[in-house]
Amino acid sequence: MMRIIVANLKIILKDDYAVIILSIISYIFFRILVRIKYKKKIEFNKEFALVLFIIYLLILFFIVTYPVNEYGYNNYNLFRELLRYKIGSNGFINNVIGNILLFIPFGMFLRYYFKLKIISLIFITILYSLSIEVIQILINRVFDIDDIILNLIGAIIGYYFSKFSY
Repeated sequence: MMRIIVANLKIILKDDYAVIILSIISYIFFRILVRIKYKKKIEFNKEFALVLFIIYLLILFFIVTYPVNEYGYNNYNLFRELLRYKIGSNGFINNVIGNILLFIPFGMFLRYYFKLKIISLIFITILYSLSIEVIQILINRVFDIDDIILNLIGAIIGYYFSKFSY
């Protein structure tokens, strides 16, 4: 499973790693300047978590905007795509498990960094995931209501994982 994820990330990010590295360096430089200007203490744990979250968001952006050659159809019916796959099949692992795993870091970070309540996390995750689905329509990919549900499940898992691990 992990080999498949890493292989897919290598394909998706092929030449875009330079963008990620430059973005991170720019961000770190900007944060240091702002902290010095306003004479605020630098909390390395929080700053490191923020850099990791930015890397995560950049990778997530590349994953959800990566052009795919598979043709599909928009799904506006709840659970239509979820029930299509046999549990354990490649489609189930890629679509169902993949969408959940993609948003676990999202829930973890929002809980750790912003100390959000679960209701706020649910609202933000639904809005963010809906935004992704709308962008996918605009770039000729498909909208899937089930992806929003799966992303929400992943964020909630990440939220509670973060809550109980800290």
